[in-house]
Amino acid sequence: MPLKALLVDDEMNNLENLKFLLENDCTGVEVAGMALNGAQAREWLAQNKADVVFLDISMPAETGFEMLEKIPEHNFRVIFVTAHNEFAMQAIKASAVDYLLKPVNISELQQAVSKLQAGFNNNQFLKQNQELISHLVKNFTPGQNMVKIALPQLGGISFLDVNEIISLQADSNYTIIHKQDMQKSVVTRTLKDFEDILDASQFVRIHKSHIVNLRYITEYSTVDGGIVKMNDGNVWSISRRQLDMFLQKMKMHNVLFFK
Repeated sequence: MPLKALLVDDEMNNLENLKFLLENDCTGVEVAGMALNGAQAREWLAQNKADVVFLDISMPAETGFEMLEKIPEHNFRVIFVTAHNEFAMQAIKASAVDYLLKPVNISELQQAVSKLQAGFNNNQFLKQNQELISHLVKNFTPGQNMVKIALPQLGGISFLDVNEIISLQADSNYTIIHKQDMQKSVVTRTLKDFEDILDASQFVRIHKSHIVNLRYITEYSTVDGGIVKMNDGNVWSISRRQLDMFLQKMKMHNVLFFK
């Protein structure tokens, strides 16, 4: 049985383009409905069942987030389809929710559909999806940085308060998160992912392998390229190319937090 999809976008040409790509370049997906706004989508969902909703974020009457907030039970998967928007993208990445950027790339769409199909009959996958969507809807406020980030793990999800993060360390395609309780978490996300998510006034990339939380720096030195000492005992190097930015951020941080 093909997966039934509802497409939601305020521009008809976007709906038609996505419908064409799904029907001609993806297997196992049936476009069961299309809606031009959140109200139409909710009305359709009240009378029909969707396995997946491809949802635009920036719609004039209500955003995709606001639409989801008005639906009591998210018994469908969601893949956001959106033009780049700094705050929306930050929220999506922090919540680990699937997304596609406009204009939709065929290979990325095929990958998203394949991932969806691979986990479709897994109840844990659906439960995890519902938790991620719920987290996104509750925590997204335009213009505000994320308070918690979602870290999908085998068998579940952990939600981490960003203020618990002391530093982050790259390990190939993984990231080691050093936390305030002296514990570590290893997650399958790159350091660049976290750089995009975290508040740039509080977290600074000092090296290709390290991001630090300025609040937990106990000492730094600019001798021999530079080092920072964190309050958990870790000592990280500052790359020469990042040194000026680090010093600028430290100056701003000191004014903001230690005036």
